[in-house]
Amino acid sequence: MVLLIGYGNRLRRDDGAGAVLPAMVEGGSPLGSVRAVEAHQLLPEMAEEIAAPEVTGVIFFDACPAGGGMSSVAAVSLAASSGEGALGHHLAPELLLAYAGELYGRTPPAWLVTVPGEDFSHGEGFSDRARANLAEADHVARALVLRLSGG
Repeated sequence: MVLLIGYGNRLRRDDGAGAVLPAMVEGGSPLGSVRAVEAHQLLPEMAEEIAAPEVTGVIFFDACPAGGGMSSVAAVSLAASSGEGALGHHLAPELLLAYAGELYGRTPPAWLVTVPGEDFSHGEGFSDRARANLAEADHVARALVLRLSGG
């Protein structure tokens, strides 16, 4: 089973893109092949689920401001890494993977899918750019699910 963890604030327009992706991908996947988790932010207690024996891989989803060369969806392989922010507001996926390895002895393969957006103001709904990038991210994530599930 591939664990899909999306995080972001749905009340900050495009920032919610990462949060909605797990349910999008889960909806089109065979029953039991994925598990979707939506969160406002990553939490240390997620390490236990990441390290579960049935998890063949993890895909994290997040939104980012478009710009600085980031104008399309990016998928990056992750490795466990300790670092700053162990209990701060922003817990990095790499640190969560490190917790899974240190506390539970298992770190499955992991990827981060980043969705660029342009409107992070207060409100609901996505900008046109984020909406287009969500469709692309859904396609990218489905390919990763196949790869991580051995299909």
